[in-house]
Amino acid sequence: MTVPLDIVLLGPPGAGKGTQAKRIELAHGVPQISTGEVLRGAVASGSRLGERVKPIMERGDLVPDELIVEVIRERLEEPDTRTGFILDGFPRTIPQAEALDEMLVGINRRLAVALEFELDEEEAVLRLAGRAEGETRADDDPEVIQHRFTVWRESTRPLTEYYRERGVLATVDASRSVVEVYAAVEAVLGPVTR
Repeated sequence: MTVPLDIVLLGPPGAGKGTQAKRIELAHGVPQISTGEVLRGAVASGSRLGERVKPIMERGDLVPDELIVEVIRERLEEPDTRTGFILDGFPRTIPQAEALDEMLVGINRRLAVALEFELDEEEAVLRLAGRAEGETRADDDPEVIQHRFTVWRESTRPLTEYYRERGVLATVDASRSVVEVYAAVEAVLGPVTR
């Protein structure tokens, strides 16, 4: 039996995690689970979840752990995740990472790799500002962008050390072109998928 390819993507807003997740999904046949897309979909649908998370997301704050953990737990029970998954936007805090570890232990799996996309904050802000001109996302407003970085530094950046201590962290320079970054991603995933 093939070992599932369970991946967590880390990095600041604007580092290209979603872009690379789609490439990994196509190449390896495991679903990208973007918590941002799930939550934005809930907001757009006007569901109860959407109503609860809309004001939180508009401020650029993190959705409470218990709520997002439940969303992920439900998603990981779907049959398409049996061969693996790419988590983009979860975990964002140490308690969320611990909850994910517990979920994986419960289904007799372990994380294959935590891929950290390293990008200078100034470059990331420029990318997000450029994206905001082409897309309409409430969380790409300049003030919200700055707040998202504050939240990332305080809550999400510590995950780098969490996964380093567990021996699953791999860092990729996200300042290069999409193709170059993906080549670096595949260099990391090659040994994991053998």
